[in-house]
Amino acid sequence: MGEKVKLGMIQLCGCSGCHISLLDLHEELLKVLPNLEILFGPIVADMKEIPEGIDVFLVEGGIRNEHEKHLLEEIREKSKVVVAWGTCAAYGGIPGLANLYPTEELLKEVFSTGNVDNPEEIPEEDIPKLLDRVYPITYFIHVDLLLPGCPPKPEHNLELITALLEGREPRIAKKIVCDQCPRKKEGTYPEKFKRTFEGTPDGERCLFEQGYTCVGMATRAGCGAVCPSANVPCRGCYGKTDVVLDQGAAAANAYAATGDAALRLPDKLGLFYRFSMAAGLIPKKIYK
Repeated sequence: MGEKVKLGMIQLCGCSGCHISLLDLHEELLKVLPNLEILFGPIVADMKEIPEGIDVFLVEGGIRNEHEKHLLEEIREKSKVVVAWGTCAAYGGIPGLANLYPTEELLKEVFSTGNVDNPEEIPEEDIPKLLDRVYPITYFIHVDLLLPGCPPKPEHNLELITALLEGREPRIAKKIVCDQCPRKKEGTYPEKFKRTFEGTPDGERCLFEQGYTCVGMATRAGCGAVCPSANVPCRGCYGKTDVVLDQGAAAANAYAATGDAALRLPDKLGLFYRFSMAAGLIPKKIYK
């Protein structure tokens, strides 16, 4: 495959799950490692400075503070290809739900109860300034590739690395989870929605039609519909598809067909925007 690909990796406002998913390749990872030279990866080794000349940089996590924004801009400047690695980088992910609350309220909640880790005051010294909300990395820089997933499946990481080594576009799913789901759809709508633990779902019928809060109709495929196949409704962790602007709006549109059943849902934003609030057309709650 020619010269080694110079690789960078970093975790910003994320949980390191994407890094762990890469390690979950186990022996398969050993097959591609000889073709990679890891120039930067604080989770892998103690590295402080981002070097010049990185071929591919995998960025995990969104942007929550000024320091992360600065690192992201430096990464873009020093890298040929930047990958939004995982749903947090691509769409904000779970941390994006913080956009539903004012920053002051979040800080008060975290630091209001004193303990060994958090004294009863909001720290100010040597702490990066928080931005007004969580942002996907695409808000601040041009991103060459998106690899969504919370986290991306190990085989998707392998496909990404293999494609980059071979100089081609990675094969990333374009359809929705429903297209991969083996459950039968009858075109009916539920009269009410229920929690996952309520009742025993029919193992063959569509979970949404049975009244379970599935958002597979608004979520990018690629996972293999692993959750619905295990009797668990899709939570939306692969984010939106390329053909919609807003994952939550697409889900809300589908749920609207159920009428009053949708109106009675207790946490619509948490359901429809669980993984993509920060990338929505209205990316935070508006307070008058």
